[in-house]
Amino acid sequence: MPDTLLILFMSMLFFLFLAYLPIYFWITEKKLTILNFVDGRHNIPEKGLKAKIATLAFENYKETYPIFLTLCTLGITMGIPLQHASIIWLLSRFIHAPSYIFNWKWIRTLSWHLSLLCLMTMIFQIIFLNRLTMFTHF
Repeated sequence: MPDTLLILFMSMLFFLFLAYLPIYFWITEKKLTILNFVDGRHNIPEKGLKAKIATLAFENYKETYPIFLTLCTLGITMGIPLQHASIIWLLSRFIHAPSYIFNWKWIRTLSWHLSLLCLMTMIFQIIFLNRLTMFTHF
């Protein structure tokens, strides 16, 4: 099982992947070349449907990502093992992005709810495990 810091770095790589995925879909759908970008931005065709949906998937990832970053950072600095909940969160987000793009409604809904459940689990682990270790120094 990877530790929380490695999972945090993997989530950052997935963030970058999702950031560039709409550009990939845009280039492949519209068959753009480098000459299209040299002509100026006013001559570039509008994004296609898959590129717009990939942008929405990235925006959805960005909604809960700051919470995940905060909880992972707290877990790392406090020494609380959050790797199980964080890897399940990341895997559910791995599943959520293609299900969002390809419109698999049930899988998308289940993976989104699972990711929220993992965030709540991480919150409860931080609260309860911190209470257990908070007064051990006295």
